[in-house]
Amino acid sequence: MDIKKQIIDNKEYAIKLLSDLISFESVLDEFNPNSEAPFGLENKKCLEYLLNAAKKDGFIVKNVDNYAGHIEYGTGEEALGILAHLDVVPVKKDEWDSYPFKLDIRDGKMYARGAIDDKGPLVASYIALKMLKDNGFKPNKRIRLIVGCDEESGSRCLGHYFKHEEKPSIGFSPDAEFPVIYGEKGMMSYDIIGELNDDFILEFSCGERYNIVPSIAKMKLAKDLSKEYKEYLALNNYNGEIIDDYYIAYGKAAHAMCPQNGVNAAYILFDFLNKYTSSRIAKFMDEYFLFDVNGKKLGYYIYDDDMKHLTSNFAIVDIKNNKLRMGINCRIPVDSQAQVIKDCVSNATGKYNLSYEVINESKRHFVDPNSNLVKSLMKCYQEVTGDYETKPFTIGGGTYARELNTAVAFGPVFVGREDVCHIANEYMYEDDFYNSIEVYYKSIYELTK
Repeated sequence: MDIKKQIIDNKEYAIKLLSDLISFESVLDEFNPNSEAPFGLENKKCLEYLLNAAKKDGFIVKNVDNYAGHIEYGTGEEALGILAHLDVVPVKKDEWDSYPFKLDIRDGKMYARGAIDDKGPLVASYIALKMLKDNGFKPNKRIRLIVGCDEESGSRCLGHYFKHEEKPSIGFSPDAEFPVIYGEKGMMSYDIIGELNDDFILEFSCGERYNIVPSIAKMKLAKDLSKEYKEYLALNNYNGEIIDDYYIAYGKAAHAMCPQNGVNAAYILFDFLNKYTSSRIAKFMDEYFLFDVNGKKLGYYIYDDDMKHLTSNFAIVDIKNNKLRMGINCRIPVDSQAQVIKDCVSNATGKYNLSYEVINESKRHFVDPNSNLVKSLMKCYQEVTGDYETKPFTIGGGTYARELNTAVAFGPVFVGREDVCHIANEYMYEDDFYNSIEVYYKSIYELTK
């Protein structure tokens, strides 16, 4: 078959499906395991829409309690899993140049929340699967596209799904970068909590998710430091303002796996407080966190040849009524370092009469780069792109691949492209969308022929 022609023939359908999925504001509302919509109504409706579309296209579909679902094709005892997600991270709509929940195609790019993470690659995988079925391909194992609704907030969706459904023997997740990602760092999110006992800070808020560098932070102070704040912003070339007695700092969002790519708005405000006041919590921040994305100040930094640097993202601040909560997310290259993190945080918080609690943690995920899975996917990627130079690598991000023993992250960000996950004006190149369909088509065929 002429794959490129078939992709063109499916272009209108692919764009329509992607546009429809993006129109659902599938941001986690509040997790309610006893609800018919455990991750919110929009996630439920988005999942139902996709499964209904796949059923009309002739696939076997199943919805597992609106946590997750699957789209299946083929027969056999074994299964190949393709794991993608419909939920997206929150948006600050005033930071976008277009409405984030409407697909906006301009200048060769498809802009929308979820365009690259992960509705775009999900649709690319689905279209590849549909093309194989339409061509009459008979795979030697079942192919199961598993779709979850909580990847961005802990993957509780697949935890529930796999209590009721089998785990495929091999698979990939189209939710990262090409060519192949064979390892993902371990993760830990922890909160620092306590009484503030601070005469300066009345309120402080920033961040919503552990996996995003906060781009906006605001605080209200007990004394007027507006003159000093304006001087500080000008001196350091930071963006900020004062509105209705709130001191606001504007940074730059980034994914928590690469916090060095962002500008942490919380750091700006705490740095100002440390320089212009005697705030004890600002002193704590300066000693252990400010402008450190690797945990070096706290003493838990480590480097591994395969998994690279440990990263530490200071993600959330909530100060109100003298109560303090600060959320931090670490991407950990070596599993044994998790205990080191706990020890270091315990020592630091104890010194300032604070405490901490671990919110969640997971071990690293690793697949032999010389395995048949990695080699097969590399072969298909190389055939489509002609890129024989780029080697498989590891990342600090966490994908659904870690849900299976033998699975890797595979696309959709092509080599040389900027990673725009979790930021305003998220996009995917149109050409990359269609090229990824071809890569996934060849890969599914190669793994199930």
